[in-house]
Amino acid sequence: MSHRTKQVVTALGVGVGGGVARGVVFAAAGIFILVAAVRFDPHEAKGVDATLRSFTQTPVGPWLLVAVAIGLVLFGVFSFASARWRRL
Repeated sequence: MSHRTKQVVTALGVGVGGGVARGVVFAAAGIFILVAAVRFDPHEAKGVDATLRSFTQTPVGPWLLVAVAIGLVLFGVFSFASARWRRL
């Protein structure tokens, strides 16, 4: 992989796009688990699927889902490029 390609893939996959999208999804799922623990109600804990579904209930729901989807696609591209060109 060329140096420039490596910079672009790393910036899009980890720092800017993919990392932020993964962080948003996992942070929201963690908040649901924390709320369920505080309220002693295990039914309030949600996984990734239910977390993404709960994003639709927000005022910017569809746009948030689009942003998360783009970020997760970028992370997938980063993962593919990392698997393809990384040297162990």
